[in-house]
Amino acid sequence: MVRTTLWPDFRRIDTRTARIVLIEAGPRVLPGFAEDLSAYAQRALERLGVEVEFNQPVTECGAGHVVFGGRTLETRTLVWAAGVLASPVAEWLGAPSDRAGRVMVLPNLTVPGHPEIFAIGDTVTIMGPDGKPVPGIADAAKQEGRYVAMVLKRRLRGDTAIPDFHYRHAGSLATIGKRAAVIDFGRIKLRGALAWWIWGFAHIYFLIGLRNRLFVALSWLWIYIRDQRAGRLIIRGRKTGAVRRDSARASPQATNSPIEIRRLRS
Repeated sequence: MVRTTLWPDFRRIDTRTARIVLIEAGPRVLPGFAEDLSAYAQRALERLGVEVEFNQPVTECGAGHVVFGGRTLETRTLVWAAGVLASPVAEWLGAPSDRAGRVMVLPNLTVPGHPEIFAIGDTVTIMGPDGKPVPGIADAAKQEGRYVAMVLKRRLRGDTAIPDFHYRHAGSLATIGKRAAVIDFGRIKLRGALAWWIWGFAHIYFLIGLRNRLFVALSWLWIYIRDQRAGRLIIRGRKTGAVRRDSARASPQATNSPIEIRRLRS
C-alpha cells in the first residue's frame, strides 16, 4: 500500500519512505508452515522492503516507541498481531483454561464437569490428531459446530456410542503481498504466484452467496490490474483538530498545519 497505492495521492507525504519493521518473538515467520515455506515468506517480505527481526519479543509499547530485544524503536504507528485473550467463558463456568483464557474442553467438546455445556470456536482449546492445538480458524469452528449438532441428535435418539471430535485440517494458506503466497496441504506445498491465485480462489469459493463471490472477485481483479485499493490515510491537523483527506487534488494551503497520521482504513 505505501509503495504502490498511497503515494500518488499526496503532495507533501511520500509514503514510500515509510519504514516497516516486523518484530517476531520466534525464530521465523509463519511458524505453522514448513521451514522452506517460512523462508520463502521471509524473502517475499524483504523484497517488499519489510525489515524482519527474529527472536526479539516486545517488552514495552509506549506512545511513541516500542522496546524489543533491549532496543528502542521510535514509532507513532503500532500494529499488534500477536493474539488476544479469549472471552472470559472459563471464568463464568469455573472451568480450566490455558494461559490465553480458552476453555480446555473434553474430547467431545463439553466443558469438564458440565456434560450439558458445549464450547466451540476460538474460545476453546483442544488437541488435534497431530498433538497440536486445533487452530482458532473458521473451518475448525464449522467442523466443531457440525460435530455438536451430530452429538445432540444422537443424544435425543438415546445413542450413547458417540465418537470424540476429530479435526480434519484441510491445509494452510497465507498471502504475502501481490502475487506471493504459500500453501501447505501436507504432501503438497506451493509458493509464489500460483499459490497466490489458489489462495484467492479458495477465499472467494468459501464466501456465502453468489452475489458476494462476484463482487469480491471483480473487486480483487480491479485491484490486481490497476493497483488501486480503497485504503487511504486519514490525518488530523493539530492546530484546528479538523479531520480531512490529504489528496493530490487538495489545496496546498489545506495542509499548512502539522499533521499526524491517525488511522489507516482499507
